[in-house]
Amino acid sequence: MKTRVEVVARRGPGGRTVLPVVSGSGQLAVRRTGPTSVHLVATAFGPLGGDDATIRLVVEEGATLTVHSVAAAVALPAREGERPSVQRVVAEVAGVLELRPEPTVVTARAHHVAELFVELAESAELTATEQVLLGRTGEEPGRWTGTTRLTREGRPVLHTTTGLGPGAPAWAGPFTPRAYASTVHLGREGTAGTGPDAVRLPLPDGWVATAWGDRLHRVVAALDQLDPDRTPTGAAAAG
Repeated sequence: MKTRVEVVARRGPGGRTVLPVVSGSGQLAVRRTGPTSVHLVATAFGPLGGDDATIRLVVEEGATLTVHSVAAAVALPAREGERPSVQRVVAEVAGVLELRPEPTVVTARAHHVAELFVELAESAELTATEQVLLGRTGEEPGRWTGTTRLTREGRPVLHTTTGLGPGAPAWAGPFTPRAYASTVHLGREGTAGTGPDAVRLPLPDGWVATAWGDRLHRVVAALDQLDPDRTPTGAAAAG
């Protein structure tokens, strides 16, 4: 199934954010849930292997947009073959964008590909979180591949790919974490930091932090400890 979502945030009268475009098709609907926030609502079970979702976000100068999801996504294997499910977020940001979805649970034999591509203007701000759990309780882990590519005014800021689960190149020996979380922020200077199975690295005008382990709630807590100003996500119920 193909899913297409588009949201445009614009500075309106009095400086408030207006959303002239809010549309969703396929497996996702979009609902405005606050002055500057929307929630993605799953309209079908999945994603299943072979499903393809593109979420396009435009945040114009002076506007703010926060994107949540209503519940955790459960990635399931393809009915036939071994095709992955794909969800890509493509964003153009001149204002402030926050991406705070609920976790993705990748079930046994499933392969889910998550892609985040963001082009930022000079004064734009971005905060993006990702939380992943491989396998449900008592189940073998699935496979997850995540790619993040960020540019500011055409200059590369971050390009990274993480692969977890059976078949991933780094999935060997003692490094087999079932839970993973990351946050990237651009718009506020960050310094290097470490915690239990967690690390924060500085970026130009920002930082990126990752944490990994066996339980999602512990991974999220370790990530939060690296950013004491951040509001706790509390999304660890899936772990």
